[in-house]
Amino acid sequence: MRAVETGLLGGNVPFIRGGSGERHAVVFFGVNALFKRLDRASDPGRYARQVARLIPGHRFTILGYTGASFQEIVDNLAFAIEDPPDLLAGISFGGFAAMRFAARYPQSVRRLLLLVSAHRFSANGERMVARQMEALERKDWRRLVRENGMLFRRPWYNWLVRLSVSTVAERLAGEARDTAEILRDYRQLLGAELGDNAEYARRIACPTLMIAGTADPFFDRPAIEETASMIPNARLIFFERETHMLPLECATAVAKEIERFLSPPSTT
Repeated sequence: MRAVETGLLGGNVPFIRGGSGERHAVVFFGVNALFKRLDRASDPGRYARQVARLIPGHRFTILGYTGASFQEIVDNLAFAIEDPPDLLAGISFGGFAAMRFAARYPQSVRRLLLLVSAHRFSANGERMVARQMEALERKDWRRLVRENGMLFRRPWYNWLVRLSVSTVAERLAGEARDTAEILRDYRQLLGAELGDNAEYARRIACPTLMIAGTADPFFDRPAIEETASMIPNARLIFFERETHMLPLECATAVAKEIERFLSPPSTT
């Protein structure tokens, strides 16, 4: 994998670049990219390694978020992305932006991947987001880490998170954007605007792969199946009993499904 690079696309879109290969992927990252500037992360290589495990053989650009609305975010990114990537991916929260980008700029999207994401949260997911906002209001970084991090299926991973809560919380507090700004963006992006996501999902024209776990606390099976039914050319793959941490816990299996989606059909 080539050296990890960070910076700002178009002067205002934070990014992390990594990977290697002829194919290029653009990745809308999860909510971590809303908490902090990706270009200022203390260990950008950690994010690059996570993505590289999912899409080996690709060079990739992981994108953060700038703008007060999803429309502004995707328009900023449209100006920053010079060439249509071979794959546009949206992970978790990033799926909201990826769906809108694919709908608004179809000429810039060849294939779309929605990973542990849907057009809406489940009822439990809405409650979890509300608790995250409460933790942000109180600047309770430990609680935020627990709410956002202890979601693994395998107990030992959650045990490791418990051991590292203080360290991770301290690092997050040091790297995070201003709390008032995060809360403002949270309320704007995860509020009334989410109601428009269904309309954008129906306008996606490119081949789309959705991969999710049946035990995801943010996006439950009904929400994911609704999204797949709205996108005209979507294929849905469920991993039974897996949670929102599916991309980390089952990276090899997920990568195989993504590669099948990207590979040209056999002529034999």
